[in-house]
Amino acid sequence: DGDLAKPIAVRPTSETIMYPAYSDWIKSHRDLPLKLNQWSNVVRWEFKYPTPFLRTREFLWQEGHTAHATFEDADDMVMKALDLYRRVYEEL
Repeated sequence: DGDLAKPIAVRPTSETIMYPAYSDWIKSHRDLPLKLNQWSNVVRWEFKYPTPFLRTREFLWQEGHTAHATFEDADDMVMKALDLYRRVYEEL
């Protein structure tokens, strides 16, 4: 309940930042679909007992954010993304 020995900054989840901006970016159905890809560096601070090559302090995080006019469009996007991930793991 006091001051920290070292000041830190905590990054909120991307939804906290991204979704309020959607109301600026999407003004009509003609603005859909909106597809965003985000990359960011993440740093873990709960790093007491590292296991080499399995868990690192810093890593690159990738996430996608989309908005669609219909459930069917959103579902199709999810299936395409899952297939791309499957292909990366199985074919590369």
